[in-house]
Amino acid sequence: MTKNITSTNPRLRAAAYCRIASGEEQASILEAQKAHYTERINANPDWIMAGIFADTGDCRSKRPEFQKMLRKCRQGKIDLILVKSFSRFARSTADGLNIIRELRELGVAVIFEKEAVNTSDPSSDWYTSIMGAIARAESESISHGTCGICTCRFHHMITSSPRKGTWKKTIRFPGRPEKTIIVRME
Repeated sequence: MTKNITSTNPRLRAAAYCRIASGEEQASILEAQKAHYTERINANPDWIMAGIFADTGDCRSKRPEFQKMLRKCRQGKIDLILVKSFSRFARSTADGLNIIRELRELGVAVIFEKEAVNTSDPSSDWYTSIMGAIARAESESISHGTCGICTCRFHHMITSSPRKGTWKKTIRFPGRPEKTIIVRME
């Protein structure tokens, strides 16, 4: 005798957010990202497609699709957002953390693929803060055509296999004293 088991958990309404710089060469990258997320969401039996939101432009753009996605979250139409990286999601660490906290209060989780972070875990805030600061430093380095040694070493240490040594990173958040993180690998 077989028993018919039905899940008591409803399927999560999953969406994805993509953002690329302006330019014709970027159009194919955007289409590839949309296809990737469509396939990933549709392949997961626990998820149902809630939309793919994609913006094109620089950091000064209004990001209309991002705003549309946030409206849908506030309306209770999205439970999960997939994003390539923190740097694609928010313009600053403070902005990103504020949005993540608001989404968490709404019951919406964000998964940052590159950083392997799921914001449904409240302890992910510290890691998100660090990755946001690194993303900001990398963005500034790219716009200035330089790369700070500390930022590059710190980023390398987090995103690749650990190396021996000591790294320091100072993180500044609006309205809070700066924090210096010291990491020692032996």
